[in-house]
Amino acid sequence: MGGTNGETLDQIAAGFEEETGMAANMEFQDSYENVLTNTLAAFDSGNVADMFQVDSLFAQQVFDTGQVRPVAEILPDDFDTSIFLDNVAEFFTTDGELASLPFNNSNAIMYINRDAFEAAGLDPDDPPSTLAEVRTASQTLVDEGVTQYGIAWPNHVWFVETWYGFEGELMTDAENGHTGDPSTFYAPDPIYDLYDWWKGMADDGLYTNPGIEAWGEATSLFIEQETAMLLTSTASVAGLIADSEEFTVDAAPYPTISDTRVGPVIGGASFYVPDGLPDARYEEIGQLLQYMSKPSVQTTWHKGSGYYPITQPSVDSLREDGWFEENPMYNVALEQLQQGDASDPATKRALLGPARNVQTVIQDKSVDIVNAADPASEIDAMKAEIESVLAEYYE
Repeated sequence: MGGTNGETLDQIAAGFEEETGMAANMEFQDSYENVLTNTLAAFDSGNVADMFQVDSLFAQQVFDTGQVRPVAEILPDDFDTSIFLDNVAEFFTTDGELASLPFNNSNAIMYINRDAFEAAGLDPDDPPSTLAEVRTASQTLVDEGVTQYGIAWPNHVWFVETWYGFEGELMTDAENGHTGDPSTFYAPDPIYDLYDWWKGMADDGLYTNPGIEAWGEATSLFIEQETAMLLTSTASVAGLIADSEEFTVDAAPYPTISDTRVGPVIGGASFYVPDGLPDARYEEIGQLLQYMSKPSVQTTWHKGSGYYPITQPSVDSLREDGWFEENPMYNVALEQLQQGDASDPATKRALLGPARNVQTVIQDKSVDIVNAADPASEIDAMKAEIESVLAEYYE
């Protein structure tokens, strides 16, 4: 966690030290991917951190090390895990117990430049809700000379996963890997529709690709008003409000492939704890985990970052204080989460052992699909390559 989110996390650590007298020493490691790589290496060397923050995408890969202890066994006995929002806790619960501590959780939303919409004759209070409407708005923005492109987002697997989830489509068999070892990657009709739209947007200059995993570059295109729409995490709310000094930013629900809106997949990360530490150390870690779940701490984290509060008491407190009424941008992702069908397995993010490899294939092949003369053949090639990755890992 860097930037404003890192500053808020440091503030939380300082509060923990003030309350308990124990210092929480945190190390910034640049990205989720680097944390994963460094943690796996630390397991091999025996020099792993007391806690580590890993992207939900890599959950199964962490479990498969066999070197983590469920946080349910570390939290104080009087800790009530039912305080977590159901559709958050479900993902992080395995074999009936909380395996890692939810903390910075999110889903993808759309940000718009209200000034650009108005300049193009579009209604910022009625932003696009489907991909077809995004194309129409993008065409107007570009034709009117308001922005160079209509929309951008980082080329990251999470956005593809989110489109699957809203359509109610599974990415793999075994209910996205939650009920067994997956072997099949699904490419249903809506995904062909997605890539047809994506390619058409690129071909017609209505979308620009900022690069693979290019979070900062995508945000810069929006801040510099090269594009009037941006798909990214709700965790960007606070930063975008701070950085959009020359225009008014607003947030809207994620645009869907069709009119179907089953629900988003969860994003963000959770805290894992390694096995093999002294009992006294687990007691201390348990205190920190409990502290980070306190309503007041979750409220501080939410307001300072934009990640939604993931405990019901913190949500209730914010609603009672009128926070969401005064700051509706912060409510978009939370409503999107709670309006989703948490019982549908498609809204559970895929739990794959070779998640990093699958992620890389989808991101690389997305570029090939968008640039291809025949996108369908490239989608078929992506499916075959992912199934090869799954087979190699699980066999």
